[in-house]
Amino acid sequence: MKKITCLLLVVFLAACSAKMNPTQKDVDRVSSRYEGYTLEMLLEGKQLYEANCTLCHKLKSPKDYSEEKLNKVVPAMVKKLHKKKGSEVLDAAAQESILRYLVTMSTR
Repeated sequence: MKKITCLLLVVFLAACSAKMNPTQKDVDRVSSRYEGYTLEMLLEGKQLYEANCTLCHKLKSPKDYSEEKLNKVVPAMVKKLHKKKGSEVLDAAAQESILRYLVTMSTR
C-alpha cells in the first residue's frame, strides 16, 4: 500500500510541475505584449520566482491572480523581501522578469 501511495504522489507531483513549465507557446501568446520576449527570458523569470519567493512563503499559482493583481503584489513582495534581507536582493530588471513570468503563466 505504501508503494502505491508513493507512486501516486510522484506521478501527481510530476504532473503538477509539468503544467507550469514554460514553453515557446507561452512566449508566442504574449509576444505582442512583450516585444522581443524569448523562452530564455521566461525561464529566467521562473527561476527567479522559484528561488526568491520561496524565501518567505510557498509558491503561488500564477493562474490564481489577474495581471492587475500581479502588478500590485509583485512590487510589494519584492519590497518585503528587501526589508527581510536588509538589502536589495532583486533589482528592477529581476522584478520585471518575475512579473512577466507570472503574467505570462497566469494567462495560460
